[in-house]
Amino acid sequence: MARRWHLVLILMVVLTCYSFYQYLQHRVQSAQRPRKRYLELPEAECLRLKSLILNSTIKTLDTSKFYTLINALQRCPWKGNQTARDLKQSQFRMCCNASHALIMTQENTEVGHSLQYDGDKKYKKNITESIFKLFPETSLFTKPIRSCAVVGNSGILRNSLCGADIDRADFVFRLNLPPLNWTKDVGTKTDLVSANPSILIHRYSSLMEQRKPFINMVKAYGSALILMPAFSFSLGTEVCLRTLYSLEDFDMRNQVVFFNPRYLRNLTSYWKGCGLTFRRMSSGFMLASAAFELCEKVILYGFWPFPEDLERTPILYHYYDNKPPRADYHAMPDEFYQYLLMHSEGSLQLQLGQCY
Repeated sequence: MARRWHLVLILMVVLTCYSFYQYLQHRVQSAQRPRKRYLELPEAECLRLKSLILNSTIKTLDTSKFYTLINALQRCPWKGNQTARDLKQSQFRMCCNASHALIMTQENTEVGHSLQYDGDKKYKKNITESIFKLFPETSLFTKPIRSCAVVGNSGILRNSLCGADIDRADFVFRLNLPPLNWTKDVGTKTDLVSANPSILIHRYSSLMEQRKPFINMVKAYGSALILMPAFSFSLGTEVCLRTLYSLEDFDMRNQVVFFNPRYLRNLTSYWKGCGLTFRRMSSGFMLASAAFELCEKVILYGFWPFPEDLERTPILYHYYDNKPPRADYHAMPDEFYQYLLMHSEGSLQLQLGQCY
């Protein structure tokens, strides 16, 4: 009798495992199934939708209406508006001048200058001769770039099939050292990648121990520039400098450049003047703003700070993990709505659906 029950138990376990396997297979196949192409909306309806967005704020739209609006907008072909773009770009250049001031250079900084941090506002750094020599002589962004892709890390990128489109851009910005394992969705081309000091502190022990794992990770980005906020918070300065020294020690092709805190202060003032309230801009907002000024055409991928995709299906916060930032630190939904406004007026393109 005991043997019979033992066999029954084994059979039940096998059946349970098989059922679970079938369930997983169904989920994978559903996730990989191409989305249905929807017919384009009439031009008059698209104009109405864009007008509604341009005359609303994210706080005036309830969740259901917001998703309905975004879904409908995906059925409207994006059309660039050069007049709107030129106006917005001139505003950025007047306030911030990214082509000259985005990064620290020997041209926009002097030896002996007391540099005020943009995060630790009471903290200043004396620019010594040794630090000055770490900066490039002039800006690396003096020439306009024809087309740029700025790749966020939202979970909406999973199964997007946008990798090939991203890699076709003349210049690709990426955020915070993301893994590139999902090639079909996120591509591989990288011309500049930002690196938050907290990533180096938590993942790589501030580069105080073995540095080889960090070096191996950086190899995925080829010869990309690595942009770091060395002069935003005092706790991050040393690890940013250590990153530069480590890459030099391993003869890597990457050049480490540093955000200019004056540029970030000016950019913060610009966006707060537009009505945004936040403790600090996200890295994506910084780079999307810079790209808008530096590039003739900008497409944003993976910028979606919500827990559900356009079809209200739960998604990961990042395409590679599910670790959201502190909700009280950044204003991600408000930043997203700025992208949506710029998309609607035709000054940049916000890619949210699948790429075909």
